[in-house]
Amino acid sequence: MLFFGRIYRYKGLEYLIKAEPTITKEMPSAKIIIAGTGEDFEKYEKTMINRDNFIIHNYCIPYKEGAELFHRCSLVVLPYIEASQSGVVPTTYGFKKPVVVTDVGGIPEIVENGVTGFIVPSKKPRALADAVVKLLKDEKLRNKMGENGYKKLASDLSWDKIAEETIKIYDKV
Repeated sequence: MLFFGRIYRYKGLEYLIKAEPTITKEMPSAKIIIAGTGEDFEKYEKTMINRDNFIIHNYCIPYKEGAELFHRCSLVVLPYIEASQSGVVPTTYGFKKPVVVTDVGGIPEIVENGVTGFIVPSKKPRALADAVVKLLKDEKLRNKMGENGYKKLASDLSWDKIAEETIKIYDKV
């Protein structure tokens, strides 16, 4: 699974790290890829119980490398504890991958729970782990959710649709 983007407290990486033992108990071969830069990463590494289950790219990820990470992963995890929105979700949909996100900010507005991914409560490592494990154990479900996300990106999240909705708001004003 992939955690991608800026590494700051609001992204909730600590909860994914706490979820790792539960995930790897069920799925021993699972790896968590952390890709991005931000805060002092050492504080996160100190909390990793099973360091070998993490693959860390703690630097600004070049475009081509980022695309490879999205392409290779099975799913993307956004364990945010606060947010207004995220560009990672539409990016994930573009690679036909499902997401596991938390119920903060505007993120649940672009994720259809059980359709394009799973929405779990924020700051709940067990709920995060359960959703991840469910997806890792079910390739057919992962593929279906990935396809659904891709379709959502092409329709509801398309620039044409965004422009149409923006014009409606301007017309009302």
